[in-house]
Amino acid sequence: MYKEAEKITIQESNLSTATKKEYDFRLGLFYRFSPIKSDKELIDCPTDELQAILVDYTRHLIKRVNNDELSANTVPKMFRGIKWLLNSNYRENDIKWKPIEALFPKSVKRSGYKAWTTEQIALMLENTSDLRNKAVIHFQASTGGRVGVHDHPLLMKHLTMMEWNGHGCYAVLLYADEDETVEEKDQRDKQDDVQGGNSYWSFLTPEATDYLDRYFDERKRKNEVFTKDTPIFLKDEVRQNLGSRQLSDTNVTSIIYRIINDVPELKRKKKGRRYDVQMNHGFRKRTNTILKLESEVNSNIAEKILGHKNGLDGVYLAPTRQQCFEEFVKGISQLTISDSQRQKITIRNLEKEKSDYEDGSKIKKLEKRIEDLEYGKEGRAAEYAKSMLHAKSDLGKLFNTVVTLVIEGIWPEEKKRKFMKEIKMSRLENREINLAAYDPDYDEEEEKKHRHKYALKLIEQLEKQNNIPNNDEPWIKRPKIDMNRLMKELTA
Repeated sequence: MYKEAEKITIQESNLSTATKKEYDFRLGLFYRFSPIKSDKELIDCPTDELQAILVDYTRHLIKRVNNDELSANTVPKMFRGIKWLLNSNYRENDIKWKPIEALFPKSVKRSGYKAWTTEQIALMLENTSDLRNKAVIHFQASTGGRVGVHDHPLLMKHLTMMEWNGHGCYAVLLYADEDETVEEKDQRDKQDDVQGGNSYWSFLTPEATDYLDRYFDERKRKNEVFTKDTPIFLKDEVRQNLGSRQLSDTNVTSIIYRIINDVPELKRKKKGRRYDVQMNHGFRKRTNTILKLESEVNSNIAEKILGHKNGLDGVYLAPTRQQCFEEFVKGISQLTISDSQRQKITIRNLEKEKSDYEDGSKIKKLEKRIEDLEYGKEGRAAEYAKSMLHAKSDLGKLFNTVVTLVIEGIWPEEKKRKFMKEIKMSRLENREINLAAYDPDYDEEEEKKHRHKYALKLIEQLEKQNNIPNNDEPWIKRPKIDMNRLMKELTA
């Protein structure tokens, strides 16, 4: 006989650290109000009694909303921990939630819709002398990391350097597992059949990278030894003995609060129970706006850089670190805080562009793009569409289709492009196509044999179509193809 199953707790679950904290906090508020005082009592409470207690608790929360002590939007969140605990302990059908949810107040329009401006972030940096705090602000402004990102492992093995126009930019792996490395993430992203996990790539601007390096140098001067498991940001020395050495989300919020509280220009306006700019999320809104309004940035990859998982692309699109970085760099200028740094980046980019033109690499890229459009796959598809449009009969359309299949199916790419160029030149010069012009090794007899062999295969398939009985409605006639005539056209 099995003994009764032990209670499943929030702490042993696979929920994220931030979610565990939230559930524990909201359960604590419930226990403070109700006669139930622990998780065990909640799980064991008789159904009818628990239903009545939950209804009373809902009415208590509504009173707090009416007294402007609680946001109406927070009420549903107060029950998440309770629901999880009951569902995980085989009581998912015991409580009738619809009567409780019917009491919930209507949700209200959220405040906190504004982003920190570049000028405001510059003021934050001016009003702190601590190098770590400056690096933290740059980190938030560049990555736009969610609230809670600092409660996940953020270690040196989650950093790697990227290069852009002579600048160094850190790539940082956010929401990584403690044992996950840059190399493992790269490997997973290259495999189509492997899920990438919850971690995602974000990046630091050259300016933010510089401040982070200066912060690392300061720590090394104090004889700190860096390993792959060293936290990127450290707590104050006094607090390092209290569990983790890594700076937590609460610590980051406290740092930013102390800075903005001392600067009148950074004072936020309170709307209801919230401020017009959220302390941490204001950085994320700025990054989100810059990347999405920058027209050249691929919007789907911008979503990935911000850790969004919306729609099918959110599930199936798995860009590599390099692909994400190539889109991120398009927003670097606007993400940079310092005017002088932005000017340096602009000058460096102009010098790079000038150098590209001088050594011809830029011109060569443009020439290649033009050739791809004119004579590559896109150009040939356009030529095929044009010839189909001007074909005077069904047989002409069929002939165009077969010739296109022969060319695309057999010829190498270089020969296809030469052929397209010869077609365009023959039209301009009003002459017949010179077959030897696109193939110096052209042998008319050999080519005819080759075309004849390929045509026979096509004819065989078309004859099968002719012999298929017409099972459609009787007034619909299947077009018959004159095989002898087609054969002459193809092998001429």
